Amino acid sequence: MTEQPSLESTESTTASCTAVWQQQWLAMQEAVMHLQHDQQQMHEVLLAQQEEIGRLNGMLAQVNGNMERLLAGEEMPSLEDDKPPHY
Repeated sequence: MTEQPSLESTESTTASCTAVWQQQWLAMQEAVMHLQHDQQQMHEVLLAQQEEIGRLNGMLAQVNGNMERLLAGEEMPSLEDDKPPHY
């Protein structure tokens, strides 16, 4: 015949398993918090990159326009001819 585990042994094992599960749960929660933080940082970097790309595209369009005017033989406006913004 096999011996039945004692009530104390069963309670001890259950308490031990519960403690391990709690530690694992806390570790998973901490890992999720770190992942959320990293994701937020990557999102902010992505937004900054999108803004920079937009700015660079605008500058590139301006340069391309200037090159097309030069190639077409048009005279480029002088910076001296530009009126300041307050006029």
